[in-house]
Order: sequence, then C-alpha cells, then structure tokens
Amino acid sequence: MPKTEVDVDIFGSGIAGLWTFHRLKRLGYDILLLEKESIGCGQTIASQGIIHSGLKFSLAGKVNKLAHSISKMPEIWRAALRGEGDVDLSSAKMSAESQQLLIPSGFMGGLTKLVAERALGNNVHAAPKDEWPSDLKNSGFKGSLIFMDEPVLNVPSVLRALAEPYKNCIRKISEEESLKPFHFLEENNITAKRIIFTSAGRNHEIAKSSAHDKGLETQKRPLLQGMMKNAPFPLFAHLVGKTDKPIASITTHEMSNGTLVWYLGGLVAERSTDSNPQDVIDAAQKAFASYLPNVDFSNVEWSTLPINRVEGKSKTDGWMPDTPTIHHTQEALYCWPTKLTFAPMLGDMILENLNNEDITPSNKESDFGFLPPADYTETPWDKAKWTK
Repeated sequence: MPKTEVDVDIFGSGIAGLWTFHRLKRLGYDILLLEKESIGCGQTIASQGIIHSGLKFSLAGKVNKLAHSISKMPEIWRAALRGEGDVDLSSAKMSAESQQLLIPSGFMGGLTKLVAERALGNNVHAAPKDEWPSDLKNSGFKGSLIFMDEPVLNVPSVLRALAEPYKNCIRKISEEESLKPFHFLEENNITAKRIIFTSAGRNHEIAKSSAHDKGLETQKRPLLQGMMKNAPFPLFAHLVGKTDKPIASITTHEMSNGTLVWYLGGLVAERSTDSNPQDVIDAAQKAFASYLPNVDFSNVEWSTLPINRVEGKSKTDGWMPDTPTIHHTQEALYCWPTKLTFAPMLGDMILENLNNEDITPSNKESDFGFLPPADYTETPWDKAKWTK
C-alpha cells in the first residue's frame, strides 16, 4: 500500500472532532477524520443543541470560570451561523433563537435577572405576558418568563454543515480497528504529524491500551434523557425549581415524518442509565402538571435515551470541568469538549498545540479513497421505541 502522509489524523466525528476538522481544513491542513460508527453519533446527536450562555450554571451557584467561559460561546456560534466565524455553519439550522427560563411565581425571578446582567453580562429579557408565545399564554403557567441569549441548534444540520464540504476526508473504520488506532495507521501506511482523539467515551480506554494514560483522569455523568412525541407545541425552556438545577430542560425536535418531540434533560434525566424509564416519565408528568396545567398530554408517547457523558475529571468540585480538557502525550492528544457549547474553545486549544509544535498547513489534500466513507447518524427520536 502506498504511503499516505497527512498533517493531522483525528479519531472521532462528534462535535469536537468535526469542529476542529472543519476549522483546520479551512486553514489548509491535510486531515483524515476516522469514525467507527456514523458521523455525529454518541454524545453529540444526544445533545439537546442548546448553546449555553452560563445562566443555568449561575443559578446553580456556579458563577465562576465555567459560567464566564460559557457566556462567550453563543456569539461565537452565532458568528459561525452567519458564515463569519472560524468555521462556516451558514447552512445549518437554528431551532430557536433563545432558550427560555420559566420561573414560577415567588421563585427568585428578580435574582435570576440580576445574576444574568451583573455576574455574566448576558443579554436577557424578562418578557411581559403580552409578549409570551400564545401556546405558553394558554398553558396555565404562572410566573416569569425570561428569554436568554441561548440559541438552540438543529444538531443534524450542524453535523452536515461541518462535514459535507470535506466529506471525502471522513472515513469509516471497524470497531476492532478503532480499538487499535496506532496499529490501524501503521497497517494502512498512514503517518500524521499529530494524532488527535475526540471520541469522548472511548478516549480513556485507548489511552490506557497505548500506555498513554499516566496522569489521565476522567469522569462519567450519566443521564437517562426523556423523549415525548406528539408534543403539543414547540417549547424551548428550562423549568426552574427550588434546587440548583432546572426541574426539566425541554427542547423541541422533528422526527423524519414531521412529528414533534420534546427532548427532556435537567433533573428529570439526571439518574443512572439503568434506572427504570418509568421514573423519568413520572417526573416529567409531575413537572408538566405543575408548570403547564392546561396542556392536554393525553395523546403523547414516551421513550428514554441512556447517555454516559464522559469528560475530563473536574479539578475543583467534582461537578464539571471549567473548560474543555486535553490530555497531552508525545504521541497524541486526547480531547474532551465537556459540552457542545465548548467545541470552539477546544478547537482553539488544539490549534494552539499545533502552532506550538510548529505543525503548519501543507495546503494539500490526500486521497483517502482506499477507505470506506462514513454516513451521517440517525436521530434518537427516529430510532426510539415508543410507549403510551
């Protein structure tokens, strides 16, 4: 087999790998992106698509480096959506301009606005009721509605915007090959000046098998996300409760046949992946009965999605890292973005490493036709098994 020399090889086509891949390709780097399943599978397609502004974390008493770091992210993503950023997302779709906070009467409404404006400087707007969406006006909700600077993205369209311009450089490998990545490269006579791993759930395993895990610590934060189809209307909201996390975080998505789905995170989903799915459903129904008492849910169907979020270990309070995490070794970088929101920051960190190593763009494009192409992943709601 002829030798293929590339500037960078990336394993993993989730948002971390794709954002960095797209950005470096635009700069002229010759890159091979390898994926063992499908483009965007795993934690990326399981994301709700919220580009967090940090306000949710400030409500959790986390007005710290994390909240301030995240507060800068929405504008970076908006610039990309306008085609003006380091990556071009102008072909991607935005599901909602803003995620909302639904704060029941008597719940810290004034404090929320104060935290947002003074601690984070976010662009928030406490809406009078005549500005509420009509469906929410009729829902029976009583309290305050705050619009935040948190766009919600259509994740499948983001994946295509990042991958499609350079699809010939995204190739599929087998499960077995993904577990022995260095052997795969050697066997296929591929050399790279930098090897980067962005498969969050697989990184630690690969690092350990390659004896690259010295000093590496990761953590898991499991979720059992809820899905409800035949949703009554589009809703993008955090249901604020009396604890440090939203009772539920709701985003709305469309199945391939146009059916509306509410995708549910927050406290209703924060439980082990092997929990009883009925617990998620019961918690969601209880929240809806309290916040949206006039809404008819008699025709809905339910499903759940287990997710093992994996990231670099928090060095502070065990909650989540303040920034993306990179485990540096001489042979490779092992990377975790922590959240969808942080993909641009991780890209900056990786580019800084390349610059420090004097790895510059070769402005060539290798032919990877000897490897099979990778397909796009399917959404969780289109694959789900539903129950009443």
